[in-house]
Amino acid sequence: MSCKGTCILVILLWVTYISSGCRCFTQHPQRIFCREDSVVLVGRVIKKEIPKGGDMIKYHFKLLKSLKGVHETIGSTIIIETYSTSSMCGVRFMAVGEQYVLSGRRDKKTGRIFTKTCGNFIYKITDVTFELMLYLFSGGSDSYVQNCDCKEIVNPRHEPGKFDSSKGCQLPSALKADTDCYRKQGLCKRTGSVCSWKNADCGP
Repeated sequence: MSCKGTCILVILLWVTYISSGCRCFTQHPQRIFCREDSVVLVGRVIKKEIPKGGDMIKYHFKLLKSLKGVHETIGSTIIIETYSTSSMCGVRFMAVGEQYVLSGRRDKKTGRIFTKTCGNFIYKITDVTFELMLYLFSGGSDSYVQNCDCKEIVNPRHEPGKFDSSKGCQLPSALKADTDCYRKQGLCKRTGSVCSWKNADCGP
């Protein structure tokens, strides 16, 4: 294929991707929290910076609590970056003055922290359920940090294949299953050699 033909193909693929928008299945917050490179924190947005012509939004947070992977001191300003467009899974809805508990990833080379709507969780602090508060903040036996040996929480609708109950839990496969309920109140916890759901009375 000629260079011209290759370039046209690449452009067409890119346009197709952009027009299709951000598409990914929602992951359970325990799986996200326990990911090796996850950064999880609580902060209040003090500034939202959208550079003209830039492709990244910079959220300036006052750090209120570090939950995982944050080395900055409490009360300091921490910058979290995201894509400026929803088609690239950018986070545009966080508002100045509001408090959020959110996850992201830190670039090992630059130290910069990035987040997006795909593969992360972002909760307005007033929307966090009692169960999520327990799992995120307690540090006890019913917390995410103490149950990362059961982090492989899979959705069979999107991840078909062999499931290992010694490493995690499986979300229901029924189309009408309330998987959002599992994300808000379910904990994947080990009992003996098997991981199973706790507090997940979410119907069939």
